[in-house]
Amino acid sequence: MKKLLLFTLILSIHFVAHAQDAFSTLEERMSGKEFKETGLSKLTDEELAALNEWVRRHSVATLENSAVHTTAQGVAADAASDTRGFENQAKRKDDGNDDTIHSNIVGDFTGWTGNNTIFKLENGMVWKQAENDSFHVRPTENAEITIKKGMMGSWKLSMVGYNNSVRVKRIE
Repeated sequence: MKKLLLFTLILSIHFVAHAQDAFSTLEERMSGKEFKETGLSKLTDEELAALNEWVRRHSVATLENSAVHTTAQGVAADAASDTRGFENQAKRKDDGNDDTIHSNIVGDFTGWTGNNTIFKLENGMVWKQAENDSFHVRPTENAEITIKKGMMGSWKLSMVGYNNSVRVKRIE
């Protein structure tokens, strides 16, 4: 009976985690034998949930597209120190990451219209549409975008999965 209860709990944790952000828990990643051999089966449900949350926050997939610093300001501090996209940016060491920015637009995104759309990103950056162009999509929560450096200091924003792009200018 305890095994059935544990299995049901693990399965429900799996569905909750998958529904939140498609993160694979330790129970999903390991075989039953590995789970038992590592001693994870001895953890309480709360301890196991806390461990899975720690792994999720520190996984490579979570960290690969953002420079994470442990500061009081968190993401805002990262954006403040990242000068990409500013017209008069200081000369930066070429670390190979200056040409592309990966982030998500905060809130609902339906595209861009005219020459005044503002794009607030999860990484703290704020960009403004810099050309008179329109693109419409169904409302998308926290749309994943890419901003790539173009010719002559320009930057192009595109929504992941679509071929449309728009020239943008960083304002914050």
